[in-house]
Amino acid sequence: MITLHWQCIQNYNSPYASPHTGYLVVEGYISGNGPTTYTLSHTIPLPGDSAIPLETGAKVQVEGSDNTVYPLKEQSSGVYGIDTLALNAATLYRLRISTAEGEQYLSAFAPFKPTPAIDSINWVYNSSSGVNIYANTHDPTGNTRYYQWNYTETWEYTSAAQSGYIYEDTPNIVVPRPQAQQDYYCWITQGSTNILLGSSAKLAQDVIYEQPLNFIPAGTQRLSLLYSMIVRQHALTQSGYNFLSLMQQNTESLGSIFDAQPSQLVGNIQCLTNPNEPVIGYISAGTEQQQRIFISRQELPYWYYAFTCPMADDTVPNNPDSFVRYFAGSGLVPIDQIGSAVGPYSANVAGCVDCRLQGGSTQEPSFWPN
Repeated sequence: MITLHWQCIQNYNSPYASPHTGYLVVEGYISGNGPTTYTLSHTIPLPGDSAIPLETGAKVQVEGSDNTVYPLKEQSSGVYGIDTLALNAATLYRLRISTAEGEQYLSAFAPFKPTPAIDSINWVYNSSSGVNIYANTHDPTGNTRYYQWNYTETWEYTSAAQSGYIYEDTPNIVVPRPQAQQDYYCWITQGSTNILLGSSAKLAQDVIYEQPLNFIPAGTQRLSLLYSMIVRQHALTQSGYNFLSLMQQNTESLGSIFDAQPSQLVGNIQCLTNPNEPVIGYISAGTEQQQRIFISRQELPYWYYAFTCPMADDTVPNNPDSFVRYFAGSGLVPIDQIGSAVGPYSANVAGCVDCRLQGGSTQEPSFWPN
């Protein structure tokens, strides 16, 4: 006897009706020893496959319970910040936002929480799976207990072929490639997107050991040459940790109707012009601790990664008609000269030669080792 079980999967319809512009989302940290940066955006309807709208043209300022005011400048679309703030550990701080449409938002005052130093950022390599990166920290006073991390990662990579020449359509010649136009070495920089939290509240000591931060699958581009990560650590209040923990659960459990359904997030920011409108975000203040690591491919035996040209090189005769046909007409890029000074050139498509077409920039980061 065969028994068949049918299961119906239904779309999840959120019971919360947001305004047509979406709820305001406030992301950032009030830092007393480094840049303070906030990103203002808006929620989008499920399934969340449209571009996230940024809140531009707003006025944003940090306010202290001692009546100090620090305006934040819009540094790019929806991103507001200031390089340094002269904060007082005995003062409470909050965030005030005035949008271009006249909406007013104000957070509750947050206590200033010092953050203990990062003990170390370590990584573990498994040749079959990849690299796991961890954070380690502790507070000997036992006053922290709740932690958050975020990071920015940067990696160097190359194109498949290094071009030593460029084509100039006027006057239709091939010349050596200037160093300023090199397109073989590139760098990609991107920030973390997951909510990374840790707590020692249930432990006898305030110690965080090997908190997972990032995983790099084996054989991927990130570790094709040299990889760097700068990790930022913040101390949280218990209420701030609880808010972010709930947000973490919500963002990680939307894949199935059988998962826990999204909870309504209640942060410490209020819309003054419409008190019934939820605002997504939690304002925290304190110090920030940072640590940067580098990982070289040379430290990873059997890390196999290769980016190859999609087709074999063409040979372009050294004459003006061929230059027009191959370089101007077909869009090929000269790579090297074959033989003598009057010899032909090897060439291939731009996607093989120009590393920028893989998403990076040829501008070497200032912190990159020589």
